[in-house]
This record gives sequence, C-alpha cells and structure tokens, in this order.
Amino acid sequence: MKNRILAMLMAAVLCLGAAAVTVPAGQAFSDVSGDVAEAVEVLSGLGIVSGYSDGGYHPGDTLTRAQFCKLAVLVEGHGDQVKNSAYKTLFSDVPATGWAAPYVNLAYEEGMVAGYGNGLFGPDDAVSCGQAVTIVLRLLGYTTADVGPFWPEDYMDKGNELGLLSGIGKSAGEGLTRGEAALLLYHALKADTTQGRALYEGLAAATVENAVLLDTSATAGDGTADTVKIYADGAVSYYVKANEPSAALAGTRGTLLLNRSGAAAGFLPEDGAVRTLTVAAVDAAGIQDANGNTFSLTNGLAVLLDDEKQTWADCWYDIRKGDTVTVFYSAAGTVDLLWVRARSAVAGSTITGYYEDASPNTTAPGTITVLGAVLTVPEDGAEGLSDAALGDKITVTLDGSGEVAAVSPALSAAQMVGVLKSGGASPQVELAGGVTVSGKSTVAVSAELVGSLVKVSSSAAGKISVSGLSYSGASAALDVKNGTLGDRALAEQVKIYERVGTSPVTEITLDDILVDTVAAASIEYVGTGADGAVDLLVLSDVTGTCYDYGILEKGEQSGGSGEMKYTNTTVQVENGNQGNTAYITGISFRDGAVGGVAGTAAGKAAKVITLTELEGITRADFDGGDSVAGIPISGDVQVYNAATGKWTTLSAAKAFTDDFAVYYDRTPETGGQVRVIFAL
Repeated sequence: MKNRILAMLMAAVLCLGAAAVTVPAGQAFSDVSGDVAEAVEVLSGLGIVSGYSDGGYHPGDTLTRAQFCKLAVLVEGHGDQVKNSAYKTLFSDVPATGWAAPYVNLAYEEGMVAGYGNGLFGPDDAVSCGQAVTIVLRLLGYTTADVGPFWPEDYMDKGNELGLLSGIGKSAGEGLTRGEAALLLYHALKADTTQGRALYEGLAAATVENAVLLDTSATAGDGTADTVKIYADGAVSYYVKANEPSAALAGTRGTLLLNRSGAAAGFLPEDGAVRTLTVAAVDAAGIQDANGNTFSLTNGLAVLLDDEKQTWADCWYDIRKGDTVTVFYSAAGTVDLLWVRARSAVAGSTITGYYEDASPNTTAPGTITVLGAVLTVPEDGAEGLSDAALGDKITVTLDGSGEVAAVSPALSAAQMVGVLKSGGASPQVELAGGVTVSGKSTVAVSAELVGSLVKVSSSAAGKISVSGLSYSGASAALDVKNGTLGDRALAEQVKIYERVGTSPVTEITLDDILVDTVAAASIEYVGTGADGAVDLLVLSDVTGTCYDYGILEKGEQSGGSGEMKYTNTTVQVENGNQGNTAYITGISFRDGAVGGVAGTAAGKAAKVITLTELEGITRADFDGGDSVAGIPISGDVQVYNAATGKWTTLSAAKAFTDDFAVYYDRTPETGGQVRVIFAL
C-alpha cells in the first residue's frame, strides 16, 4: 500500500566525502570503471567527492544520510553557505559541533530533507535509494504537486522517467553505495531543472561549451604552470584551476565550468562518441588503425595538430604511423574532429633527471615523475625501478609506447636535446624522443629560443637547465636513399629537423627530402645514440619546409620617441592561412612578389625568397595533385584565384579555370616543389 509523503518524505540525505581523504591531484581512481568511473572523476573534479589514501574510491561502501546531505549541498553549489548553518542544533542527534551539522542544517533549511519527526535525523543511518532520489528531485525543483502524493513510488517513477536511476538497480528501500550515489548525482547534474536549465549551471558563473579537454596540468604560453588546457571555438586556451580536474577526463569533449574569477571549476563530458586509436596507415582518404579498421575523413574535417586547428586536406601528410589520435563523433554519427595527440616516445630514448614522484606509491607505481614528465610504468614493472628511491638521479629508458622500460643510475655524461616549447622561469622542452620535460630554471630562458633545439639537464629535483644547442656541422654527406651518413647508419626512428638561419626548427622525415644526397655543408648537427647510429640530424634549408609561401607584402614598424624614433621595414606573407606574422627585415624584396619568408622567434626575417614563375600552364599540365609540368606540388601548396581575389583549393581552382601560373622554390633536381599556384 502506498504511503502518503509525510515528514519522512524528506528524510533522504547523505554525502560521499566525509570519511574520505584527498587522493593525489589529477589521479584516476583505481577501483572504478565504466559509467561509475566517469561519474566519480567528474564529481571529483568539481570538488564534490574524494577518494582514499590507497588510491581507491571504494564504490561499494554504503553511504549515510549525513554524508548525502553534504553531497546535496555541494551539488547545488551552496558549499560556501554552510558556515551560516553551523553551530546550530536542529536535531538532537546532529550536534552543533559535529562535521555534519552545517550540511544537515542547510539541507533542512532549504527544504531538501526532514527528520524522523521525533527530533531525530538519523545521520549515521544508511541512505536509501528512495530517500536519495527524493533529495535529487528537490534539487531539480520538483515538488509533491509535480511528482505525486505517494512516496517513495511516485518519486522512484519520476527518477526513472528523468534517467536519474540509469545504471542503478536498487529498489526504493535498499541502501545506496558510494558508486551508485555518484551515478545518481552525475545524472542529476546533466538533467534540466524545472526552470529549464541544467543543474550544473548553478555551479558556474560561465561555461565554455563544446570544449575538448586536452590537459589538466599544462604550462600556458605565458609560463603559468599547472593550468587546464582546452580546445574550443577553433583555438587552444588555458585556464587556472579553481578545483583539481581528473586527468582521466583528458581527451573528452564537453562543458568547462568557470567560476566568477574565470578559473576552471570543473568539466562535464558530453554523451557523444569518442574513440582513441593508434595510426597504422594514413593517406588523403583517411586513417587505418592497428586492427585494420578504416576511418574515412573528409577534406574539410577539423584537425587539431600541434595545438593548431587545421583541415584534413592541409595536414594529413603530417600524420605518421604510430601517432595516437582521438576521433570525435557528432550526434549524427559522423566524424567532426580529429585530435592528434603528443607523439609517442622513440623506442630506446632516455630521460635523465631526478626521481621526483611516484603514484600511487613507490612500491608498485603506476607512474613515475622525472624532470616534470609523468611516465607510465607497465603493470609488470620496469627493470631496475625497484632499486631507485625518490630523490635519486636516474636515467629512464622508454619503450616505443612511451612507457618506462628500464631505470638505472644516472649516466654522468648524459645530455638531452629537444625543442623549446616555452621559455621563462618554467621552461618546457619536447625531447627528441617525444617526451616533454619541464621544471624551474634559475635563469629565465629567453623567448627568442622558443622553437629552437636546446640542451637540457637537471641539477636537482624540480630544476631544469636549458641552453642553446651548439651546431657543430657534419663531416660526411647524407645518403638519403640508403639511410647513411658517411659510414654510419641512421637509426630506425631518426629525428630530422630543418631550419633556415636562426629560425625555429621544423621536424621533417626522410620522405620529405627529394634529393638523393644532402651535402655535409647543409648538415648543421649530428647526434648519435649509444649504439653509434645517427639518431638526430639538423639540416640547413634543404627542403624548403620552413617557409611560409604566398604574396609578399611590405610594411613598416615604427617606435621610439624624440631623437630615438625608428622605422623598420617588415615583410608579411598573404596566403590562405590566418594571422601570419610581419617580420622585421633588411632584406631587399619586391612588394607584391610571390615568395616565401622564414622568420625567427625574435620577430625578424631569417630569409626572404622570391619564387620562380612558370607561365602558360593549363589544366592538362597537371598530373593530378602530385605534380605540374614535371615539378612536384607541395602538400601545403597555396592556391590563389586571381579573378575572385580569394585563396582557394587546387581542386576548386581546376574547376574554375583552365589557365594557371605556378611558382616553385628551386629546380626539381635540387628538391624543388611548387609552392604557390595562381588560377587565372
């Protein structure tokens, strides 16, 4: 027989976090999986729940009425109001000095809960499923008039109707566990209130919708450490943290919640499908994973690569076998975004630094931290790791997936080389092996070195030393076809960079080099591994990859005052890309010429070139999109429609006209390519 809701109707209260202790920042819980894991990670990132010192969440533990009261208050965003309800005794079994009093009292004052009607609340009683659902419905604004007069049946029915009980197979009278409570509250956050807005909006002063969570502990471009990094509205942004988001949510798309100060307060993933895979093969039509699954991708698909939004047509050739990518699907089931994650480490690459941290513990670590890099330890451990202690200087050898393969005492002459990603007092360097290291520098690293190769070392835990690389040249030519430098073989995963003068380096592959031999004079640096194989090369302006190509525009940059006024000539490239830099230059060039510019991080032009024009080209001279008049077409060729004054694609230009002018950087015999095409 159904019972009418009386005072007991509101006797539904508890909170997940009272008995728990905070787990290490950003750490995923070890004992949850599936939907419960996502719910727990989201609530943890909002500061609503926490785990235990053993790294677990204990999802099967029962929950009390007092604990759920705390949860309810935090979920509605009223955690800052509990102090006004402290030191009161509204129920004889909830003492004013106890931890639960502020939460139970506030929940009661807001009409979410009631006692047993005899002055008692029963704070240590297990909360039932019916009681918890009733509280959540009250949070969403539902009243008895909305739900129905019979408790708990009407409330359970309403909870099921709204999807609040999805994944929770409990009857109204059964006790709720910590895991089930997390699911219930997670569903509630995404549900609409009776006022027509999602409950989570009450936790935020502002939101960033359709955001991809890239990193939960990133260093921003201005040097601000430990920020939340997202991609939204076509750009990457960084936010300081108000709460500690879970690293387990990285790679999901959803809504970023911001507090009044604009700091990241939490992240809620959306329900759209997401798939992360390793690239086994790639071509202009799409990618194939290691299991043979093929993903067809359209030319206009948005691709996030190296923190920049590109299209699939413009960057597919930059994606390599072994890259880890995340595929995001729209509600219609089509791929609408591809994120190319940071590249995996080169097998056999090493990191030398101080053993800074281990998680969850040093006995059986899942990750270790060296030089600010969090490195995954395989489940079966790593050779030599058990012999190392926190604070030791060690050399870590990585396998091809970037996991720790072995640990040994630090090599005394160890030198690491990488690309400086950010300077200042907390520089970040992406090592040639593919791992990014960071730390505090006693001397601020110049921003003019950003994008350059640097040497890296560490003198203490959390400390990093960065200095410019000394380019010593090569004594032998590079045989591209046979993969040798003189009598030395190239390592299977050799890293090759190119630069022009002091420009930032650009990573290339052997396939990008269209000549059989690179003279020793064009090789600026050679690095070798322990086996003697060449594992690092820096070339000087061999492939033309370092330039931005298009129409050269001359400008001026003025500054100073009085007798110290100055005016500098600038050069900027107009092409289909946005936001091209105007570089200061003393190099002579013709305004409006078709050419290329290689710039430096200091804002100066390292080199300005004018392209060679080939006139009288017709559509019949093109060999598809691969070459024209026998000259290879660059994969990122810039195409200009002279009739419309707009930059376009090669296929669109061919459909528009039969007449073209093409511009190439050097002869085919010296590795030249067509860089710009005009549709006439």
